[in-house]
Parts: sequence; structure tokens; C-alpha cells
Amino acid sequence: MKDSYGFIAPFYNRLAKLVFGNQLAVAKRSFISRLGEKKVLIIGGGDGKDYQNYQENLLGDYWELSQSMLVLSKKNLHRSSLNFHLGNFRQKENHTFDEIWLHFVLDTMFDSEIMELLDQLKRSLNQEGRIFFVDFFQPTTLKNKMLQFFMISFFRMVAQHKRKNIPEYEELFKRCLWEKEKEQIFLKGWVKAQVWKISEG
Repeated sequence: MKDSYGFIAPFYNRLAKLVFGNQLAVAKRSFISRLGEKKVLIIGGGDGKDYQNYQENLLGDYWELSQSMLVLSKKNLHRSSLNFHLGNFRQKENHTFDEIWLHFVLDTMFDSEIMELLDQLKRSLNQEGRIFFVDFFQPTTLKNKMLQFFMISFFRMVAQHKRKNIPEYEELFKRCLWEKEKEQIFLKGWVKAQVWKISEG
């Protein structure tokens, strides 16, 4: 498997902080509580630095496509009780979670891949489980529109990202019968943190 993040993994976190400050890390922490009581599935967690402050309470599975990022996450989260896996998430029979964290990962996937994953995750959640979702949405300011254009161009060139645009996440969640429960907004709506549950309707 080619490691698309091999080149930028060592300075990815510093680059994100240079551009966005601590806003992305703060967004990831939205709605997180009582971690010591929960089993968590983290998909696309990157180098794990944004989770370091509460790693002692992290129990569950950590999936990452990049070998370089996985090596860094194991080092940065060495005091956690996470099981680390390389590759695309694969559901295990009778193996469920209380929370699933999708932080800045769906924006790298085609719509069909997102929907396939969202359907798969239904079988990976406990009855009262939730998805904690954080990602870039459509920007509303000229500055953010320009930043997004350069960001997408950069990652398409350096990390072979597939998409040229931002997915319509909420439409995809709803088509897969998920229901939005909570939301917090960052960077004037460019980044949103959301909680999704399986729809009862």
C-alpha cells in the first residue's frame, strides 16, 4: 500500500496549526465527555497529537491508512489503551463501539465510499452509540474559499487526494438514515463538529 502521507507526516500537525491555529484541535474535542466509560473507534486519526491530553482514557480501535501517520500515532498515544490498525476500517463480528470519531477523513473520500462506510458503521455502534464527526464544509468567506482552493490543490498534489471539492456530508448522512443531534461551528462555518445517531424513522 502506497503511503500518500509519507512525505508530509512529520510536519502535518505543525502545518495545520500554522494555518488554523488550535481551531481544528478544539473542534475535535467538541462533545467529548466521560471517555473512561466508553469504547471508541477512531478512523483516520492521523498522528494522534490532538488526542494526547486525554489518551489515558482512550480505549478502543484506531485505524489509519498511512503507515507514517500510524507510527507517529502509536508514539504520541503510547499511554492509551487503543489497538492500532493499518488500512481501511474492517468491521469485526460482535465488535461494537460507544462512539465513532470521523475527524477530517470523509473529505478525502468519494460519495460512494462515504455512503458505504456510513452503512458499515451502523453495525459497529452500540444501541445508544453516536458518530462524532468533524470536517471542512463549504466556506462562506472569500479568504476561506481561497484557502480551501489551495488546500485541496496541495493535498491532491502531495497526498493524492481524490476529491476536487467538499462532499455534501449532511445529505449523505441522511441518505444513509442518520440523524443529526448536535452541532458546533468553527472558522465562520468552514469547520463544523457534529453528533449523528442512527435515525429511528
